[in-house]
Amino acid sequence: MFFVPQNGLLSLLTSQKMENTDPKAAKPKGGRPKKTEEDKRSKAIQVRLRPASYQYIQTLAEARNTSMANVIRDLCNGDVTVITPEQEALLRQIATMANNLNQLARKAHSEGFALAEKMVWRRCQELDELLYLYSK
Repeated sequence: MFFVPQNGLLSLLTSQKMENTDPKAAKPKGGRPKKTEEDKRSKAIQVRLRPASYQYIQTLAEARNTSMANVIRDLCNGDVTVITPEQEALLRQIATMANNLNQLARKAHSEGFALAEKMVWRRCQELDELLYLYSK
């Protein structure tokens, strides 16, 4: 004959079952984690701008496909890079020349390297000059 005390294994198992009857207690909480105080945007300012400054921020926002508020935040953080028209023209030329080099490389692989060597060197020199101008 076996003797099982009242506070034995059976009572331990039944008490554990009774504690976990709430289905919500077993599920982890979902959703986005809470932001820290440092990450929260809790301060607001109102700024009056001249029409030219307003247009400048609006143009940056349209070019970056974002809101004007995001542009101003990025400006405050130093994250906005402004490209001058001269730099934009140089970048266009560099992209064109890089495309030409790619075409020359394909031509060299199909027709032989000796024919394309002079053209490749000429394009590389032009590209070096443009990169030097852009870095100023």
